Amino acid sequence: MTQPVGPAWVNQFPSSKSPGDLLPAFAGGVNAFIATLRTAGATVVINATYRPPERAYLMHFCCMIANGAADPETIPPMAGVDIDWTLGGDLEGARAAAAEMVKAYGIAFPAALVSRHTQRRAIDMTISWPDTLFMKDATGNPWTISTGPKTGMNPSLWAIGKTFGVVKLESDVPHWSDDGH
Repeated sequence: MTQPVGPAWVNQFPSSKSPGDLLPAFAGGVNAFIATLRTAGATVVINATYRPPERAYLMHFCCMIANGAADPETIPPMAGVDIDWTLGGDLEGARAAAAEMVKAYGIAFPAALVSRHTQRRAIDMTISWPDTLFMKDATGNPWTISTGPKTGMNPSLWAIGKTFGVVKLESDVPHWSDDGH
């Protein structure tokens, strides 16, 4: 049965938070990087790994409709996602409901239909530590990070992550992938 566009869709097709749902080679690097961070005293909170294509579809098109970049009547259907993007022909209401979806998803950047998350090649994680971080990179080289920020936005941490094959996308606070996109 067709369900109307709106924030109720946000709970459908949830993203994974498990590195085990990533591609095996990338998951290995992610697990090693996270273990090294935690051993060094950092806090790591995984927000998302694999995003099902259905969730990406919903996120992408709610952004497009809310931003006025797409007409709700022209959104292509997706098997298994029985959504009424037009809100029964109420196009103004559909845009408002799509905007509510964007807010409920917490979308900060326009959502891609195909992304490193749908390809099992990305992780969103929040990283922080209270003092100086002493750790080793994947090649065994020691690192000391005593300057801020004491978060995943630290460029020294990016260099360490890269040795594990976990590359920071500088413009997106929680996002790391196998190629930085």
